[in-house]
Amino acid sequence: MYQIIKLLVAFTIILCEQCFAYETKGILAENRSDPHSIALSPDISYIIYYTLNTSHSKSWVQQNDEGVIGVVYFLQSEGELCYRTIQPDGTENTEVVTTGTGLEKSVLLYDSLSQPHIYVAQSVSGDQLIDHYYKDEQGQWQTETIMHFYNEGGLFIYEISAAKGPDHSFHLLVLKTRNDIDSYDYMEAWRNSYLYHLTNKTGVWIRELVDNYNMAYTYDHYIKSSRRQDIKIDSDGFVHVVYAEQLAGSDDPSRLWYASNKNGYWGKEVALSNDFGVCDDAGWFPSLCLDNNDIPYVACMYINRVMTYSAVYCKLYLLKRLSKNNWTKELVEDQDDGYYGSDGHNFTGALNHLIFDTDNTPHLIFSDVASSHWGYQRLCVGNIRYGVYEEGVWNFKTIYHQSSPSAFLNSVEMYDICMVLSKTSDTIRVIGQELTVTGEDQYSTALLDFAWAETTTDIDNDFIDPVPDKFHLSQNFPNPFNSGTMIQFRLPRSSFVSLVVYNLLGQPVKSLINGVLSNGDHTVYWDGTDELGREVSTGMYFYCLKNEEFVENKKLLLLK
Repeated sequence: MYQIIKLLVAFTIILCEQCFAYETKGILAENRSDPHSIALSPDISYIIYYTLNTSHSKSWVQQNDEGVIGVVYFLQSEGELCYRTIQPDGTENTEVVTTGTGLEKSVLLYDSLSQPHIYVAQSVSGDQLIDHYYKDEQGQWQTETIMHFYNEGGLFIYEISAAKGPDHSFHLLVLKTRNDIDSYDYMEAWRNSYLYHLTNKTGVWIRELVDNYNMAYTYDHYIKSSRRQDIKIDSDGFVHVVYAEQLAGSDDPSRLWYASNKNGYWGKEVALSNDFGVCDDAGWFPSLCLDNNDIPYVACMYINRVMTYSAVYCKLYLLKRLSKNNWTKELVEDQDDGYYGSDGHNFTGALNHLIFDTDNTPHLIFSDVASSHWGYQRLCVGNIRYGVYEEGVWNFKTIYHQSSPSAFLNSVEMYDICMVLSKTSDTIRVIGQELTVTGEDQYSTALLDFAWAETTTDIDNDFIDPVPDKFHLSQNFPNPFNSGTMIQFRLPRSSFVSLVVYNLLGQPVKSLINGVLSNGDHTVYWDGTDELGREVSTGMYFYCLKNEEFVENKKLLLLK
């Protein structure tokens, strides 16, 4: 039986734009103050968040045949497309591939010589193109454009996924929408989408249309992270894809399609449909995986909704294809593990990534969902949970706990997570993008790295949660601040805690926490107001974290 016996969390951090003492888990963090605001009318606008990689795929993290893990991401503040490697011994290195703007939609593949190939999708006026970055014989990055669309299938590339065939051919799955989602057409851009398969299998890049349909909603203001498609190649070189379709109608449900070119054409069938007569969403966050016998499996979320489209629950399902038009559905999880909203605890199954190991044992990572209708109607995604299926049972561990959001614009979330099973050791690794939103126009992104070993030996204390063995209070960020600031702290065990802001006279200004909290990491937002909601004046303040075992104070500076 697999047991998680060790968790190694990287603490190396690269800071951009504004340096600060960022003392939480992570290998990279970037502060941003430029989310894209889409104005639909003088009275309505939505915010789109751009993180380190917005390909909406699992293809931004890959492993080559030598066991090296590669990560591709874009530092918007520096305008740098970066390629980061993690060697089997843990040694890390980061290279700048190129500089520019709009390079956050990228995927990574390795060739037969374990050399990296990065594909970047960009949408410009009159064209949507895929650029290829690769290394020459001298190890220098070179580039070429492998595909121009010239507005065929729409004006915007929304998602891109990648996979490698057994002959080391490369395959890209490209989803195009009729318009840029950062436009007046935002609410309707999901209609009339085109899904393309691109490959260099014949020695030159070609593209073919998989389907023309209405893709699942582009409502990024409703849930900040999303994924609608996936691609895998079987041992015979045939392509398998899944993609989510929105059914336009009075209730607008969605369903998940599966398609393959195994018969020489793209044959498709429904892998998961919404229940009859309801507006449920079937197949969000699909992760397609072929087991060692090339049997397709899909891990995905099912959202039950009332007719007003409000979510009632989110469940994680595992689908298995038995034969044509014949799929089984297994409930994997239907409860969160401490990350939740005002709608309750029966929301989970986001950001799924399914992998089968060499023993044909499935491994799965996913996140919980905080659904809320009181104060704000949104879905936030948090926690990293890992599961392995053995002896007919899924065994779960939460490898990273996040505090539940207090608002859509005051939250710590996971934007994406990828899992890698090492080809050279017994190590499992998870790379994640964490999104911290502190206000309508202020957020930060961080790249998190978790690794642990798997063993066949039963031990009593087999899991080490990523929390320290002592209390810790971090410096607030930003500091100085002029509208709001985040305060982070860690608890080694559940306890009654108070967190209070004081002025220089020692008088309490605002009580931020006064109650029992669980162990782990916690983040609290102070908006610069007192107990009556009045804005406090410019100056120096103190914040004090206290329980029966621990007291610590730190300064913060409010500037207006």
